[in-house]
Amino acid sequence: MRALAGEEILTAWERSRDLPEQEAVLSLLALASPGREINELARLQLGERNALLLELRAMTLGRRMEGFAVCPECGAQLEFVLDVGELAKGLRLEPVHATDEIAGYTMRPVNTFDLLRASAAESEEQARAILLARTLGVERPDPESSDHGGSWTDTWLQSQPAHVAASLLARFERINGSSEIRVQFRCAACQSRPLLDLDIAHFVLREITGAARRLVTEIHQLASAYGWSERSIATMSATRRAAYLEMLST
Repeated sequence: MRALAGEEILTAWERSRDLPEQEAVLSLLALASPGREINELARLQLGERNALLLELRAMTLGRRMEGFAVCPECGAQLEFVLDVGELAKGLRLEPVHATDEIAGYTMRPVNTFDLLRASAAESEEQARAILLARTLGVERPDPESSDHGGSWTDTWLQSQPAHVAASLLARFERINGSSEIRVQFRCAACQSRPLLDLDIAHFVLREITGAARRLVTEIHQLASAYGWSERSIATMSATRRAAYLEMLST
């Protein structure tokens, strides 16, 4: 894993613009991980992938992460500052060895391939059923069907005895719960303390987009003033670009 800078940030931005979010995340990680194939990254359990994404964010943009959320109680904006290193703690788990079975099923953690398949679901319930079926290794009865893991997974889950379905869903949450990032905030407006999910993939992709747009603006300003090429400006360190931009403003 290495930091992205200059032209690589622009390349990451260009590649991600027209891709679904989960594919864009894989493209970003592959760019920062020479020698690792996208399929290899897509098979990583979600906690490991998110930890890598946070490492890349820290190396490229720093450990300090700023943003805002909306209080679910009163609708007020909640500004926050988080440490990327702290967020990554607990995401990397020991490999799951499913030695215990539930009704003959064993389960693996969710990976990005699973999220890509579930993204076609028509509802949150259907997406959960798709993820559950995939992590259990349950195959679609008709592989040639136009249903890419949608309604049949709902039907399959509903066909299970209630206690089996409940046990499978509970185990799913235990295995995959640590791959999610939840942050507790304090709302100054209503004094509530909501616990909110942080979609780190969405957040980091948005930050890369912001970094690329800032760089494009800097390139435009310096190229207009000095006639330098895009490549020569993009390969400068951020410190040098800032120094030239400061001279232009005086």
